[in-house]
Amino acid sequence: MAIIINSFFIIYSVNIVSVLSSAIIIDCEIGDIDVVIPCPIDRTQWALPSILQWYRSNNSYTKPIASQFDNYPVHIDDIYRNKYSLLSNGSLKIENVQLNDNDTFECRLILIDRGLLDVKNKNFITLRVNEQPYFIKLSNSLQIVSHYSTVNFICQIYGVPVPIVKWYKIIEKNKQHTSKDENLALLVTDSQQFTLRNVDDRMAGKYRCVGKNRLGTIQNDFQLLIRGSIYWRRFPESQTVKINDSVILKCEGESSEKLQYQWLKDDLPFLDTISSRDRIQTYSDGVLSIHNIEPSDHGFYVCIINTLNSASVRSKPAVITVKYPPMPSRSHREKNLTFIRGSIGICPCLLDAYPSIQSVSWYRNGESIRIEPKGGAYSITSEYGLVIKSVEIDDSGEYFCRAQNSEGFGHDGRPFYLETKEPIKFILKPKSIYHVNERDKLILPCVALGNPQPMIKWFKNSIELSEIHENLTLESIDKTDHGVYICQASNEHTTTNITTLITVENSTPQAPHNINYKQISSNLFVSWEPGYDGGRFQHFIIWHRMLHKTKRTWNQTRVLPDNTTEFTLFDLKLKQPYELTIVGENYFGLGTFTPIITIQLNQTQDLSIDYLYHSNTTSLSRPLSPRNLHLYQSGLNLYITWDHPHLIESSVNVAYYVILWRSTILFNNQQSQQSIVLHHPMRSYILRNMKQSKYIIQVVAYSNQGTYSLPVQSQITIRFNAIIAYSGSSGLLIMLLCILILLTISAISFCLYCAFKYYYHRRSYITDLDCGIEI
Repeated sequence: MAIIINSFFIIYSVNIVSVLSSAIIIDCEIGDIDVVIPCPIDRTQWALPSILQWYRSNNSYTKPIASQFDNYPVHIDDIYRNKYSLLSNGSLKIENVQLNDNDTFECRLILIDRGLLDVKNKNFITLRVNEQPYFIKLSNSLQIVSHYSTVNFICQIYGVPVPIVKWYKIIEKNKQHTSKDENLALLVTDSQQFTLRNVDDRMAGKYRCVGKNRLGTIQNDFQLLIRGSIYWRRFPESQTVKINDSVILKCEGESSEKLQYQWLKDDLPFLDTISSRDRIQTYSDGVLSIHNIEPSDHGFYVCIINTLNSASVRSKPAVITVKYPPMPSRSHREKNLTFIRGSIGICPCLLDAYPSIQSVSWYRNGESIRIEPKGGAYSITSEYGLVIKSVEIDDSGEYFCRAQNSEGFGHDGRPFYLETKEPIKFILKPKSIYHVNERDKLILPCVALGNPQPMIKWFKNSIELSEIHENLTLESIDKTDHGVYICQASNEHTTTNITTLITVENSTPQAPHNINYKQISSNLFVSWEPGYDGGRFQHFIIWHRMLHKTKRTWNQTRVLPDNTTEFTLFDLKLKQPYELTIVGENYFGLGTFTPIITIQLNQTQDLSIDYLYHSNTTSLSRPLSPRNLHLYQSGLNLYITWDHPHLIESSVNVAYYVILWRSTILFNNQQSQQSIVLHHPMRSYILRNMKQSKYIIQVVAYSNQGTYSLPVQSQITIRFNAIIAYSGSSGLLIMLLCILILLTISAISFCLYCAFKYYYHRRSYITDLDCGIEI
């Protein structure tokens, strides 16, 4: 093969016609598993033998790196044999991409015409092997120098494309080490070294180099300290104290400059968070003292040291943990409560404590409430609130809670008053269920009493009905009036609901709901909950179609057995979006469709996409398709016959046959499609009173498990005086054509025989007549 290709290289300069297509650029990162460079050439459009070749610009496009003559084995240059390969569509695959793969590649198609080589296409693709920026050399992040000296910061960064390196000065606004409180001042652009000469205290601080290309950004911070700047001598230490104790935090530094100290509590200036300045004192040497510790002193403290003439800042945190017994909360206040008798009531215990509360007790009118662990009238929540399981009139009174932690008993919670009220009572209320027909009139009563007088609202399927205050009147029942209705009575203390169901009988079904689906390979498993059946037995039809720019016909799939609420759609296309809706049908016709949902079929193993579950295998067994579908017309009737699938070839028994038919005159009207279910072993059916049109007929086999076969399809054109039938098999048409030809030949032979016989008889008669005359 290599010899044949090389011989073509020698001759190919004759009759060269090149077409240079627009350049394509492919970006990739070094170390990718593989990169595929496409060759946008369709080799099938040429009838002549052809050679597909790949070249690189690093050898001036003179020596092919990969070649293939027609369907012969691919030839790869020895240099690239273990790295490059050709795919079946002509694309070049490069494995383990490295920087030396950076190049422009040419895909060339050469036609062989009677010994001449004709270059028909040249396509150039540029492969750019990129690399994220990374440091190759950095100077020390901390530079300590003398005044008026020179300092060099080195930040050498490599990457492809070459990163642009910028230098910034970090300006700390509040002298805190947080990125949100810093500004960046641009100093130098496109330089991997930054030099400061004659440094002084104004230049001290933080600097940042940032390297960036299209793949990413890296940065490194440098700190410049002038000798005589700030150094730590003592860090503040975290402490745990109790109520009324004293605490001292020490923060000490040293420098040639005069130091200033500042304390923060919970990231705020200290004096702004402490209400009592008599207990708090700060000193110029960095000491913070707090006397008579309170719970509010619990928090996060930060010592900040700086100088007047330098940007240098030092800070160090410490935590003061205050242990204290339970005491009334400062952030929440108790309020008087009103509970409805017979309902559940919860009384909150508004106490603060550290560590957490270990036990709590409740009191009503000064007497302890007995808390039983199980089945009692009172219990305790996880937040130490009191739960009254069924409020009674005797539960009225003044309440407070008392708690304990590891620090002991503290202060009781602030008392509050609990008042109990009678619940709302319904004087007139609707029945639990109403069975009605369309165009009936129905009045739903709802009258309630309470203190204060409750307001009445009506809801249907959780949606409020407007301008209805007591009784709900439906003047003329419609199918859409089916549903759950709630009469709600409410006042400022409580809300009470009563529910009723209206079922509209002798109507088409309501829409199914709660649709779920999961993907199984190229199949889609769908489940749903049935809507109200209208008082008659219903079955379901799944409508689905692939989304497309142009309008496409809905596919209608009958769900069998009739009582099932889950079904599997087979043979869908992967990586395609589908629309799906489900409708019920009963004696009165099609019901309400579910809202259309869009489903994206995936080709990955990602199990977290929506409700979809993707698997490579399925255990669902399907019956084989029916055989030998035949259609013929007799008068206004259409006769349909077929044969059962081969029992030997199929392990799934057929339980039903579904016949689907539609007229192409109403092709875009989905209501035009009709179906009928037949039980096995029937294998024929008559469609009566057919109209003149062209029909598409399908027969599908179903199993008892609801799996179905591929449809067998045929078309027939029904005319008043003639019929032209088309079936899946052309054997009948060929046989009729042969019979017609034989009849034609027989007729012609008979006519020729009669003509010869007549001619012979006439000639014999004339001869006999001549002989008689001579006598």
